[in-house]
Amino acid sequence: MAELKGLCMRCRDENKKPTMQVMKDIKISEKNNRYSAKGQCTTCDGNMFKFMSKDDAAKHQ
Repeated sequence: MAELKGLCMRCRDENKKPTMQVMKDIKISEKNNRYSAKGQCTTCDGNMFKFMSKDDAAKHQ
């Protein structure tokens, strides 16, 4: 499975903006022809969520 990055709201930089982190324990789901990934941040173990295209979801399964 390829590395998947998403925004983590818990890991923020000095400007209080969310930062891109790598997801672990990724679960890809489809609902109403919309794909999404849920996982945990490798830095802080916070929950992460990301919408994806059908092609990106196929790459990560």
